[in-house]
Amino acid sequence: MSNAKPAAKSHFQGHELHDTSPTPSGETEAPASTVESALPTSKEARDQYALGNWYLEPAQRQYPLAINAYKRALELDPDCAAVHHSLGFAYYKEGEFDLAREALQRAIELNPLNANYHYVLGQLLEDWTELDGAWEKAIHEFTRAIELDPSYIEAWYNRGLLYEKLEDLEKACEDFERVVQCAPTFHAARHNLGVLHMKQQHWEDAERVFEEILEIEPREPDAHYYLAEIYLNLYADVDRAIHCLQYAIERDPVHLDARFELGLLYAKHRYMRPEFRQQAIDQFIELIKRNDELQTFEPLDQVFFILGSLYDDRPEDADLAIYAYKTGLEHAPSPQAQNNLGLLYLQKNMIDKAAAEFKRVIQRYPDYESPYHNLAKLYFYERDEEILKDLQGWLETEPQTAARIIFHLTLSLMDVARAEAYQSLYSQLHRLKNLISATGGQLRSASRQAEPDSQLHNSLNQILTQHEECYNEMVELLQQLRMDEPVFGLIDINRILDTMLRNLMPVLEAKEIECQQIFDTRLPPVKGDSGQLKEAFNNLIINAADAMEGGGFLQIKTAYLPEISQIQISFIDTGIGIPYEVRDQLYQPGYTLKQHGSGFGLNIVQRTVRDHRGRTELHSEEGHGTTFSIYLPVDLEATPIQTNLQMRPIFYESPHELGFEELV
Repeated sequence: MSNAKPAAKSHFQGHELHDTSPTPSGETEAPASTVESALPTSKEARDQYALGNWYLEPAQRQYPLAINAYKRALELDPDCAAVHHSLGFAYYKEGEFDLAREALQRAIELNPLNANYHYVLGQLLEDWTELDGAWEKAIHEFTRAIELDPSYIEAWYNRGLLYEKLEDLEKACEDFERVVQCAPTFHAARHNLGVLHMKQQHWEDAERVFEEILEIEPREPDAHYYLAEIYLNLYADVDRAIHCLQYAIERDPVHLDARFELGLLYAKHRYMRPEFRQQAIDQFIELIKRNDELQTFEPLDQVFFILGSLYDDRPEDADLAIYAYKTGLEHAPSPQAQNNLGLLYLQKNMIDKAAAEFKRVIQRYPDYESPYHNLAKLYFYERDEEILKDLQGWLETEPQTAARIIFHLTLSLMDVARAEAYQSLYSQLHRLKNLISATGGQLRSASRQAEPDSQLHNSLNQILTQHEECYNEMVELLQQLRMDEPVFGLIDINRILDTMLRNLMPVLEAKEIECQQIFDTRLPPVKGDSGQLKEAFNNLIINAADAMEGGGFLQIKTAYLPEISQIQISFIDTGIGIPYEVRDQLYQPGYTLKQHGSGFGLNIVQRTVRDHRGRTELHSEEGHGTTFSIYLPVDLEATPIQTNLQMRPIFYESPHELGFEELV
C-alpha cells in the first residue's frame, strides 16, 4: 500500500492574537503623553477643530468632512500643532499616507516634545507597506515617543511588534517584558511574550509566561493551546499535550486550531497507540463539520489530505481515502496526495485511473520522483504496449519538460527491470544454494565413512572446506540481493545515527578517524524501516572509513528542510575521493573500487533510499574527499509543530484616545 503521505503544516502557523486593552476594566485610556498642546487661539478655529474631532468620533467616521474642518481651522491658525496632528490622523484613516505624513511631521516641528505625535507617525509608517524602510522609520518614531515618556506602554508594545516582524526577537521580548511590568493585566503583551519565547525555543520561559496567564485567566483556551506545544518540546509529554488541547476545545468548541493540532497529534502517534487513529479521524471530521458553518479554517485541504492518509492505512477504507484525497485536491494541489490517489486506484485494480493520476502528477510536477516509479511498474507489468504512445504524447503536449520526463521515466524503468532481474537471479541462486547444501551433507557423510587419516578422508575434508567457503559466499550474495519490503514506522534518524556511531567508534578510532556529529535538534521523525536504513547508513560510514586508510575526518550532519518537507543526512569524509569517470558505475551491482568488496553496498543504499521515496546526491573531488547525502520525505504525521504568529498591532483610533481595533 502507499507509504507516501503529503506533508502537513501545523496550524500553529498564522494564528492571530487577541486584541485586549492594557487597562483592567477593558476601557482604553490615553497616557499622559497624549495631552494635546495649546488649542487654536481663535474661537472660530477652535470651533472648526471641535467639529473635525466630532466627525472623527467612532459613531461618525466621516474623514473627508473632518479633513475639511481641520483645513479651515488651519486657515485661521496655521501654526497650531494639535490641528496638524488631527489632520494627519484623518488623512491616515482616509488612506492618504503622503499627506498624513506631511501633516504629522509639521505637528512634530511645532511641538517636538509631544510623545503622542511621534507615536501616531510611527503607526502611520508601520502601516505604510509601500514605503522603503517604513518599519525601521516607525521604530525610530516609537523610540522617540518612549524617550519622551518612558511610561508610554503602547509605544513599547508596537515597537515590540515591529521588532518581531524584523526578526529581532530579543529586542521584541525586551519590549513586551517592559509592557508586562508596567501593565500586568495587558493580556496581549504577555501572550506575545510567550509566543516569542516559543519561537526562540526558550521553552521554560514560554511555560512560565503561559502559566502566569492561566493564574489570571484559568480558562483561557489559547494558553492551554500553546502549553500543549511547550509540553511536547520541553518534556516530550504527549498525554499532557493532549490534555491541554482537549481542555482548550472544551472551553471553546470552535477553537479549530486546537482541534486540528489534537487530530494531528493523534495521527502522529497512532502506530504506538492504535486507538489514536479513530480519535484523529473523529477530530478532523468534527473540524470539517464546524467549519461548514464558520468558514474560518483556511488550510482545509490539509485536513482532507491527513484524513486520506489515515484511511489509507487500511485497505478496507480505500474508498474513504479516495474521497478524502479527491476532496482535498479540490481545495489545493498536492503531488503527494495525487500520487497516493493513483496508488489507491491501483490497489482497487483500476489500472486506467491509476495511470491517469500518475501522469497528471508527472505533467504538473516533473521533478517529483514517486509517480515515475509507480508508472514505470505499470508500464513494465501491465501496459508495456502503451509506453510509446504516452512518450509521443508528452513530446507533443509538454515540449518544455518532455526531456526531463523521459529521463526520469527511463531511470525508473531501469530500476523496475533491475529489481525484476534481481528477483529472478535470487530465485535461481537460492535453488543453487540448496543444491550446494544438499551435496555438502553427502560429502560429510562420505567423510565420516572413510578411514581416518586416509588419503580419501583428507581429500574429502579439503573439498568440504572449499565447499563450505562456496556455500558461505552464496549465502552472503543472497543476503545482498534480497530486499524485503520495508516495514514502516515513525523513526528518529538522529537516535539511529547516534547509536550506530557509538558502536562503530572503536573501528573509527583504530583507523585514526575523527568523527563529528552535527544533528539538527528540530529533526522530525520520518516514516521508514529502521533496519534497512541502519544497513544503508552503515555501508556509507564503512565506505568513508575505507577511503581514509591513513586517518582523516568524518562529519555526519542532519538537517530539517521545511520548505521542501524533507530531512537531509550527509556523510562528509576527507578521503581519496572518487574518480569522475566511474561515478555512474558506483551503483551497479558488483562494481567496487575496493580490493575486498562485494560491490553491492551503494546499490543497497540506493534501493533502500528509493524504497523510502527519497533520493541521493554524491559530490566528490579526487584527493579532497566525498560528500554523500540522503534526502528523505517528512510525512504529514511527523511534521513538527511550529509557531509563527501574525501579531496585530494596537491601532490608534482617534487623536485623543487609544483604541484597540482589529485590523482586517
